[in-house]
Amino acid sequence: MGYYNTVFNQMLNMLPRHQFATLVSRYQGDYYTKHFTSWNQLLVNLYARASHKDSLRDIETGLKAQQNNWYHLWLVNVARSTLSYANEKRNYRLYEDTFYQTLNKCKDVTPRHRFKFKNPLYTLDVTVIDLCLSFFSLGEIQKTKGWSETTLSFRP
Repeated sequence: MGYYNTVFNQMLNMLPRHQFATLVSRYQGDYYTKHFTSWNQLLVNLYARASHKDSLRDIETGLKAQQNNWYHLWLVNVARSTLSYANEKRNYRLYEDTFYQTLNKCKDVTPRHRFKFKNPLYTLDVTVIDLCLSFFSLGEIQKTKGWSETTLSFRP
């Protein structure tokens, strides 16, 4: 079986693993953690971002489809509830500092040329905003089985 250096592997080579371990201990990222470590969360979120996954269910399905290829990362089946809990409870500064360390490493690699971060930086915000529909005359809400199937019917 041949070895292929994937784009995902190249991204992981840019991450300073020992510095990440230092940040994990500083922010207590793996406190009370048995299986799904901060490193695993970082891998899953990088995979989700690189493969344009839209939801936790989509991430879980994609990981299950490639389950045989994740053994070398020590990543096993990741449930969406586990990922949701980790995204909610772990300190974001751990990943923010990892981003800035990686950015500094990229700047060090290209000292002669000025490294510019030209593309827009997208952040994931999961804030829920409740709206009162009595203030809006857009239409009526018809609820079926769940919130994902809620439809808005407009009045002519």
